[in-house]
Amino acid sequence: MDKKSEGSSAPKFAILLILLAAASFLLVFFNIVSCGFYSPLGCEIYYSLIAGGKPKVLIVHGEDGLGDPQYLYEVLRSPRIGARVSIKDIGIVSVPDLINYQLVIVERARTMSSAQLRMIQDYVNRGGRLVWIGDAGSQAPPEQADSNYFLVKGERKAGAGAEFIGPWARKSAGKQLSFDHLLGVQYRANYCELAGCKAGELAGVLDIVKQDSRIVNGISQSLPVFGDFSIVEIDEDAYQTALAYTDYGTNLLATAPSNYFWLRQGNLNFGREFPAIVSSGLGGRVVYYSFPPEFFVSDKMPVDKATGQRMEYWAMIENLYYGMLYKG
Repeated sequence: MDKKSEGSSAPKFAILLILLAAASFLLVFFNIVSCGFYSPLGCEIYYSLIAGGKPKVLIVHGEDGLGDPQYLYEVLRSPRIGARVSIKDIGIVSVPDLINYQLVIVERARTMSSAQLRMIQDYVNRGGRLVWIGDAGSQAPPEQADSNYFLVKGERKAGAGAEFIGPWARKSAGKQLSFDHLLGVQYRANYCELAGCKAGELAGVLDIVKQDSRIVNGISQSLPVFGDFSIVEIDEDAYQTALAYTDYGTNLLATAPSNYFWLRQGNLNFGREFPAIVSSGLGGRVVYYSFPPEFFVSDKMPVDKATGQRMEYWAMIENLYYGMLYKG
């Protein structure tokens, strides 16, 4: 090869490297491949470029619903995890604020307006990673509580009927807001609203159905579940993967609260197994937990009679953090 050919190929090679680097960045950004896929130092390099260090995590909360956001904040920033985490009320966050964080966790925010749901949806559409917990967003504020703010099946699919889909399927400013599609599940009710709950009482066991997922890998099969959780159904029209179910042990027969207009009144069979952890969206950037994961390392867990020690399952927290931000 003569010097002229060498000189002309160098810029092409440089352009190729730039294009490959840009493509690799986008694959990691949209969680299609792990930041550690290309190199053991890949995550450190990636987050130093986009976050100036460790990835930034934001816990968004409201005033009601499942979860203890302050405790989750303390758990994530503890020496065991060492996350770079902040916590804010949903009333003071916006899309420009959210996009500064590599992971947003929403819990104890049962009452949410359609605008707030759309804000979270916009964050995900811009490449954000989301963990949604329990009954967050399953109730509208009083000014949007009228059934006219919620979608019926026939509005989404012609001829599908006039039954309401659920509280995550709404209408906002004349447009459909399909937050159930984003999460991959449809909300039904909370377990303790349907069955009598007592502190430390076993509610069921986890059935891990996707052991190779970074979110549930290493979590014990038949891990006991205590306390309240949300009962949801898989949204078959959404792009989702169920990772774990809560096995109640028998069919749950109960009467729904009268204000749950998306459920039939009277005695209902909610089934035996309920989706507990569900991954959805491009690259699995959205993960839904039917229960607050911090509960598994809290003082609300019962004492193990065999050891006399309070039960703790740190894998639930570690998988949430590292699975969403690091592992491939």
